[in-house]
Amino acid sequence: MGMTNDENQRSAELWFNYSRARISRRTLVRSVVAIGGVGAVQALLAACGGSSKNTPVSSATSASTSASTSASTSAATTAPTTAATTSSGGATAAASPSSAAASTAPLIYNTQPNPKLPPQKLIYAGGQDAPTIDPSDRTDYSIGALTMQLYDRLFRYEGGWPQPIDPCLCVKYEASTDATEWTFNLTDQAKFHDGSPVTADAVQYSINRTLQMKKPRANSLLPIMDLNSVTVPDSHTVKIKLTQPYSELLRALDQPIMNPTVVKAHEVNGDMGAAWLVDHEAGSGPFTIKSWTVGTAYELEAVDDYWQGWPGDSHLSGFTWQIVRETTSQRIGLISKQYDVVDTLSADDVDQINAQAILNAQVNYGILTGYTKLNDQKEPTNDLNFRLFLAYAFDYQSYLKVINNYGQLLTGVIPKGIAYFDPSVGGFQTDLDKAKEYLSKTKWANGGLTIDFVYVTGLTFEQQVGEIWLAQLAKFNIKVNLVPKVWPDIVTGCKAPDSAPVMNMIFTGYTIPDQWFFYQWYSPNWDRPSGGDYNTCSFFKDDNFNKLVDQVRSTSDEDTKKKVYSQMQQIIHENVPDIPIYVQPNIVGLQNKVQGYKYFGAISVDFWRLWVDDSKENTKPSA
Repeated sequence: MGMTNDENQRSAELWFNYSRARISRRTLVRSVVAIGGVGAVQALLAACGGSSKNTPVSSATSASTSASTSASTSAATTAPTTAATTSSGGATAAASPSSAAASTAPLIYNTQPNPKLPPQKLIYAGGQDAPTIDPSDRTDYSIGALTMQLYDRLFRYEGGWPQPIDPCLCVKYEASTDATEWTFNLTDQAKFHDGSPVTADAVQYSINRTLQMKKPRANSLLPIMDLNSVTVPDSHTVKIKLTQPYSELLRALDQPIMNPTVVKAHEVNGDMGAAWLVDHEAGSGPFTIKSWTVGTAYELEAVDDYWQGWPGDSHLSGFTWQIVRETTSQRIGLISKQYDVVDTLSADDVDQINAQAILNAQVNYGILTGYTKLNDQKEPTNDLNFRLFLAYAFDYQSYLKVINNYGQLLTGVIPKGIAYFDPSVGGFQTDLDKAKEYLSKTKWANGGLTIDFVYVTGLTFEQQVGEIWLAQLAKFNIKVNLVPKVWPDIVTGCKAPDSAPVMNMIFTGYTIPDQWFFYQWYSPNWDRPSGGDYNTCSFFKDDNFNKLVDQVRSTSDEDTKKKVYSQMQQIIHENVPDIPIYVQPNIVGLQNKVQGYKYFGAISVDFWRLWVDDSKENTKPSA
C-alpha cells in the first residue's frame, strides 16, 4: 500500500532537512521507517539519488560533478518536493528530486482536464479587510491569504504545520557554506496571467521594487540585500549575493513575483504602479480578480489551466472573500449555509459549530500571539515604571477563563515553542502589590488618568482583553476607554508614535526565530521616513538591542545564537515594550463539504488546496 499525501509530505520534509545537513542520515532513515516502513525508505532514497554521504549534492546530472568538486564552498540541493496526485485522488510516490531539478516544473500536480468533481464556488467570511494587495507594500493575514492566490513565489509554505518548504517557481537552489551567495533555478512552465513566461528578470524586478519602495514588506530584505544583490545570468537563473550571511533566506524570501511589463504599463508619475496595484494584480497564481471592492468583498476566479495544477480531487471555480467583522454574524452565516468557511471565530463558537451535523470547527495552535502593545514614546507608557505597573496589573488567569481556556498564556516574551526560547527569562503574573509599587514611582501614583485601549472591531477576544484592563485599572483609579477600530485604521495609526494609541491589542506571529525580535522591536523598522506598521506599534528603541538583532541575523554559530537570543529576550522582558498575553488558537469553521483544508500556522486558508464535495455534507472530518 502506498503512503498517503501527508506521509509523502512528511518524508519529503525530512529529506529536505537531511539535504541541508540539519539531520543525520540515521535520523532520516529511522523517521521515514516510522512514517511508511522500510519500503518508504527504499523509495525515498531511490528517488533522491541514494547517496551514502551526508554532503548534500545536486540531483541534476549536469550539476553533480561541480557540486561534488566544490563541496567545500557550496551545497546544492533540489527544491523540496511533496506528493503528486492522480486523477482519482490517490497518492503516487513522492516526486523525484532528480526530475524536479530538470527544466520542467519541480512538481506539477494533476491538471485535471476532467476533474473527479465539478469545480464549485466558495463563499468565505473573513474578519479582516485587505486595504492593498501591492506585493511590495505590506502583508498581514488577509493580505497574505489573497496575494498568494494571485501571485506565485519561489516556494510554498502552506503544506502543513510546522510549515514545510515546498516548490513553486524554484526547481533547485544552491547556497554557499557561509549563506551569502544563493542560486535559484526556475521552472520554464510558469506563465503570467497574460500568457507571458515567468522569468528570472521578473524575480529580480519584484525583489528590487520591494527594496526600492522601503515599505514594511521590505523589512526582512533590507538588512541583507541591496539593489545590486540580485543578478540574472540567464532567463531561468537568479543569483542573490547577500550583504551579510543569512541562513534562513528560503523562509524570508516569500516575495510574490510580479509581471514587470504589466506593472510598468500602469506607472503614474514614477509610482512604480503602486496606485494601480492596490486593487489590481500582475501575477501568475491560481486565481485572478473578478471584482474588488475594498471594505466589502473580493471575488476571485480560478485559472483552470494553472501551470502547477491543483492538488485535490477538484478545485474551486472561484471564491468570494466577504468581509464579516462580527464573529456572531460569522457563526450565524455558517450555520445558515450563507458561508462555506469563516475565520477568526471566538472560543464561544466552537461547541455551537461542532453541534451542527454539517459543520466542523478546526482549532489549532500555531504562532498567533497576542500582545497589548504599549507606545513607548508617549505618556504614560513612555515611563518604564508605568509599563511594569501594567505588566503586573493584568489578570492573566481571569482572561484565560473568559476564553474558556482556549489559549496558552505566554511565559516569556515569545512563545515557548519558538526556537531559542529561554525559559529562565520568565514572564509576568498578576501581582497587585507589585503593580502598586511600580505605579507609586510614577507621577500617576494616585491614578486620575484616562487611557484608550484600541482593538479590532468585531473581534470578541480582543474586546475581552480590553474588559480585563478596564476592570483591573479601575482598582487604581485609572479609566480605560475601549475603542474599536477597523484594521486598516489601526495599521495607519501605527506608522508613527504621535498617531498611535498608548495601548493597542495586536496579534502577530513569525515562522523564523529572529523575526520575532526584528519585526517588533528593531527600531530602524519604524524610525524612518516611511514609518512603521502594526508590528512596531510599541515604538521600542534600544541601540544595544538593535546591534544584537543584527548580530543574530548574520551568524551561523549555534552557541552565539543561543547567547544572543537569550540577551534579547532579557532586554525585552526588562523594558516591557509590550505586555505578552497569550498564544491564541486559530479557529476556522467549515461546511463539511469543503475539502482539502490544511492548517499551516495562519488564521486563514490556502484556497488553492480546497474543493467542494457535496457527498461529504454530513461527514465530519476525521481527526
